Amino acid sequence: MKHLFIVNPVAGKGKALKLVPHINSLMEKLSLSYDVEITKAPKHATEIAREYIQLNKNLRIYAVGGDGTLNEVLQGVAGSHAAIGNIPAGTGNDFLKNFSKLSDPVKCLSEIIHTQPEPVDLCKMNDLYFINIASAGFDADVVANTQYVKRLPLLKGKVAYIGGILLSLIRLKNYTATFYIDDEEIHMPSVLLSAFANGKYYGGGMKAVPSALTDDGFLDICLVKGLGRLKILRFFPKFIKGNHIHMDEVTIKRCRSFRMVSPSPVHVNADGELFELSEINIELIEKGVNFIKPN
Repeated sequence: MKHLFIVNPVAGKGKALKLVPHINSLMEKLSLSYDVEITKAPKHATEIAREYIQLNKNLRIYAVGGDGTLNEVLQGVAGSHAAIGNIPAGTGNDFLKNFSKLSDPVKCLSEIIHTQPEPVDLCKMNDLYFINIASAGFDADVVANTQYVKRLPLLKGKVAYIGGILLSLIRLKNYTATFYIDDEEIHMPSVLLSAFANGKYYGGGMKAVPSALTDDGFLDICLVKGLGRLKILRFFPKFIKGNHIHMDEVTIKRCRSFRMVSPSPVHVNADGELFELSEINIELIEKGVNFIKPN
């Protein structure tokens, strides 16, 4: 058995990089075969995972970072024999919340080494994979605008995120789309956001679809009708806690395949990765990847 730790040095403002001594100490104490690789650029984690998978038949890969790092490693692991895990050293670490409340990366490290991987569902969106949640519309706009605000002097962290929300409200533009959910067609002339969930949590713990399970063979869909600015401010406190699902403006569906078509590109967020797309095709691959769950 080979253990590979792929470390994102910028994850968690350097938190992931500080875990390297703990990784070395634990693995040497346990006399386990392992390597630590530090990523040097975006998408490098994918390349590292693919290279090691070609050389090792019995491999466990740990993404040391947040959901974005996990997503990069996933692109290399999907379709292979390797198992994937996540040491929570990023900002949100939302996918792990489906399995454990443990947030201390050092404690998680010591537990996850001994945990047997279990199959979970995998989602393929167009040509890329995601394991947790993808979404389109307002919440993805917030991600895009937060990235923009972070480029401004002295605006970082939570201040930048609040700035991203305010900028998204100022620039508010509900979008038009047609959704194909298995054999059902739903046309919505005005959409605030749509979420396509394998897991329950995203955006730092918001419950987009509280009923979503990572291994049930279904993709859970949340469609929210277009809202004005004041209604959005009332909507999001409910959305954060998962209490929005009974609102008249919200539709919840379950499916195995999903398609969204919009007349113009919209921001799309998949496991923290940002895109602009006018068409989304999602295929759910039941138990498509072996995931090393923390206890």
